[in-house]
Amino acid sequence: MSLQANHRLLCPGPVNVDSRIARALTSAEPCHREDEFEQLLGSLMGGLLAVADLSPKTHAAVVITGSGSAANEAVISSIVPEGGAVLVISNGEFGERLARTSAHHHPQTEHLAFAWGEPIDLVRVGAALRARHFAVVAVVHHETSTGMLNPVRDVAALCHGVGSQLYVDAVSSFAADPLDLQAPGIAFVGTSAGKALSAYPGLAVVFGTHEAFVRLEAIRPRTQYLDLGRHYRMAQEHSQTPNTPAVPLFLALDEAVRLVLEEGVAARMQRLRSHQEFIRTRLSALGCELLFDASVATSNVLTTCWLPEGVGYESLRVALRQRGFIVYGGKGPLLNRVMQVSALGTVDRDALQAFFEALADAIACVRLADAQTELQTVTLNDVAAE
Repeated sequence: MSLQANHRLLCPGPVNVDSRIARALTSAEPCHREDEFEQLLGSLMGGLLAVADLSPKTHAAVVITGSGSAANEAVISSIVPEGGAVLVISNGEFGERLARTSAHHHPQTEHLAFAWGEPIDLVRVGAALRARHFAVVAVVHHETSTGMLNPVRDVAALCHGVGSQLYVDAVSSFAADPLDLQAPGIAFVGTSAGKALSAYPGLAVVFGTHEAFVRLEAIRPRTQYLDLGRHYRMAQEHSQTPNTPAVPLFLALDEAVRLVLEEGVAARMQRLRSHQEFIRTRLSALGCELLFDASVATSNVLTTCWLPEGVGYESLRVALRQRGFIVYGGKGPLLNRVMQVSALGTVDRDALQAFFEALADAIACVRLADAQTELQTVTLNDVAAE
């Protein structure tokens, strides 16, 4: 099997990485139990805290070999005390995954489910929190399945008022959309290397206060590999990981974090916002109706649009792939109904301009092919009728 390296990835991870990150991946081969790796991990943890605008005196960043789901499961399986109840709030695929993860580990999991793309009703959240004490509440910041941003700060305030810890899944939104990790009520925030940090996939990061991490010592973890407290202790006491880490990915992520800090977090967010505004304008011009109007808070990560009339997603995906571009389709109730376009990684305005030229051509070709197929079907039916 031959792999083409020339596809432009317009999806919210994996992304096309900067050449500096690609070089860093193979720049050294340190043993993970030697000083070089410990220095690397120390540099990486410090850089991640800087991106998050957190002080190492109050917060820690734990790096785990695994996808963003590893961050979610490490937190959910580690921070809930025995017999504690969990409330998971969802309005899309990734919130629903959080609910399934929690239910796997904790029988006392309640799922406050909203429809995909439905704004979270804070009145209902408040009522649920008053009706029962939840040790932990979990919510997704950017619901990638739709592109909607959820009101994390408001949910955190409700949790703070009743003494519940909030876990925020910021897997795709960290370093792309504003998020105050120090908001009262937030205990932990998880993210991934291969999204807005624009490194390779395969590393997960969990941010939390030292106080919250230390509290884990009194809680029995439900997993061994993803024992969050153990990861924290090894990182803080020895600048190490409990298990063999994916060392090349640590090298790449360290370089990716440097690039974020060189650009500036606010500048990166503004660049991504500008790209999405351009994408939304061009999609609308092509007759691709956006899933959300301007009244809905949407992410800087991606835009979701309805497929043009008469255009199937699979045909469009293949046509775009032939033209060098990879996009995402929908999941769940949006399967085969929408297209998602991201601009993470090394995507610039020239690449987006080329994409929209390819998209216009792809839509026209798909419609022509479908029309020819329909004509052939009609002709065959006429012949059969004779």
